[in-house]
Amino acid sequence: MMIPKKMVDKKIGILGLGISGNSALKSLEAGGSKVFAFDDNNISNHISINSSKWPWKELDQIIVSPGISLKHPVVLKAKKLNIQINNEIDIFAKSEPKAKVIGVTGTNGKSTTSALLGHMIRFHGHKVEVGGNIGKAATSLIDPGVKGYIVLELSSFQLETCSQLKLDGAIILNITPDHIEWHGSLKNYYNAKIKISSFLKKNAPLLISSNDNLCIKASEELKKINNVLRLDKNDKKKNNLFEKSIHHTENIIGSIKLLSSFGMPEKKSLLSIESFKGLPHRMEVISKKDKVMFINDSKATNAEAASKALVFFENIFWIAGGLGKYNGIKGVLGHIKNVKKCYLFGESRYDFFNELNSKVNCSIFDTMEEALKAVFRDTQNTKKESTVLFSPGASSFDQFKNFEDRGNKFKELTCQIWGI
Repeated sequence: MMIPKKMVDKKIGILGLGISGNSALKSLEAGGSKVFAFDDNNISNHISINSSKWPWKELDQIIVSPGISLKHPVVLKAKKLNIQINNEIDIFAKSEPKAKVIGVTGTNGKSTTSALLGHMIRFHGHKVEVGGNIGKAATSLIDPGVKGYIVLELSSFQLETCSQLKLDGAIILNITPDHIEWHGSLKNYYNAKIKISSFLKKNAPLLISSNDNLCIKASEELKKINNVLRLDKNDKKKNNLFEKSIHHTENIIGSIKLLSSFGMPEKKSLLSIESFKGLPHRMEVISKKDKVMFINDSKATNAEAASKALVFFENIFWIAGGLGKYNGIKGVLGHIKNVKKCYLFGESRYDFFNELNSKVNCSIFDTMEEALKAVFRDTQNTKKESTVLFSPGASSFDQFKNFEDRGNKFKELTCQIWGI
């Protein structure tokens, strides 16, 4: 556990008792703070104290869990009373870890890249902890010490309200429209993402790996004040090394380049790729039966993420849909030449159908199970190597708890229907 310094007898309110809220609570209490915690859904074992009963005039700050709206009544009240608003990442920062800290952000690929960096660092023989928006909360990590590393996945929500983090290095993977409803505008979302640069120590490397329009803009803006690294022609020549890799090559090469600035030889980093297994629900190979391979890409919660899978596989029977996001499914339109047929379900199914049907054969279903049964019928007599790809291009909250719940359901139904 990371224990914050200089927090003895501080009075802290915590809004939200999910993974990060609970971790912050334990960390603060271990640091001697008096904590008042509240969750709208009362999901924690901790005694939740209604925010109306908090000692508002005595509070030093409130900690807001990621994803909770900054228009929440508790947040608005804190602003009105000029109470400092932070998040769990700031509590981590107050622990002043001895290890070097690397931050990873971007619209897509954060979790896989964070895990990959951890794998590479471990391969080089260093102690490393990985957490933040992936796996363990930042304050639940154990400082690996002065020769070790901590890799933090940082979402736009976390970056928005963070103010005290100090980073020894960072990656911005890509920036495309997402979470616009929460941030209020694309400009606000962009600013939250590039805010990671403000936490870098002097001369610390910032790797910007993508060539999307917003990353190009960020690179031009940030190179004036940061040590910005970009992928050059020599880096891109390495693409052919990963032609058969299911992981996004820019993220692999970017990770290698960033770690080389910490003295980790690129050749050794390259050797680590073969043993990296990836994460569940990210272009995850479930099984193969006869000529059909089954891929669970439930983490593809927007069109740009789905596009990565759509260009990688061939002869695709594509299952998509869910709760559509900003710009819907438009982002895949230039990447569907490998799709044989599309099966749409979920709240966005009609909107997605209207976008896609003129470009690819589409059918509409109410549930994932109905869609998969149709895929089963259509793949029974296929003579080509084919891919059943579940890459929704939408969030999961219309029918599932989260993308993990949705991905697990896909795996369960696939095994039932195909008898795997």
